Amino acid sequence: GESLTINCVLSDTSCAWDSTYWYRKKLDSTNEESTSKGGRYVETVNSESTSFSLRINDLTVEDSGTYRCRAYRFTVDMVCSFDEYGGGT
Repeated sequence: GESLTINCVLSDTSCAWDSTYWYRKKLDSTNEESTSKGGRYVETVNSESTSFSLRINDLTVEDSGTYRCRAYRFTVDMVCSFDEYGGGT
């Protein structure tokens, strides 16, 4: 089957992060769903931790929608979070 890779490049790298999440909003919905990594969904993080990507294997119609990525790290004195959007078909 076909595959799709969605890239997420962090525009602000002043704060290190250690967790990433992906969300999908279906074309006919206003609700976002968390996308679990594993199986058909394979995440890759680059060595410098400035970007990461999600590859979806064996695409189906159900994979259609808009994907959002988030990277964050909680520390004692601050919360860092980054949101980037990527389109999916």
